[in-house]
Amino acid sequence: MKAILLIGHGSRAKEAKDVFIKVSNGLQERVKSKVYIAFMENATPSIEDAFVSIREDGVRYVDVLPYFLFEGIHIKEDIPEILREMKEKYDVEIEFKRPIEYHELIIDILIDRLKGAGICI
Repeated sequence: MKAILLIGHGSRAKEAKDVFIKVSNGLQERVKSKVYIAFMENATPSIEDAFVSIREDGVRYVDVLPYFLFEGIHIKEDIPEILREMKEKYDVEIEFKRPIEYHELIIDILIDRLKGAGICI
């Protein structure tokens, strides 16, 4: 059984978590695998909490999808280290995907925000 773990940075702001959950629900509607969520810090569930749920559900393969724009320290070091620990502790196969980085759709989002702000383009 395969699943997706969507990892966000985390924030103490309730609105930030609400948006993240909305993104994960939207993702869940478009994929066949079950989507789990986790946060790097400042919110729950933690990455390890998510892996507890993942293993309880019998999942053996996890695609880890970081909801981060760039390859900062969390993507380069922190999350890979946690994932190494989770792989060993919970006996799961993990594939760590790339962060969002550049994508043409980001430009569309920015244009949409400009239009919403009443700015002529």
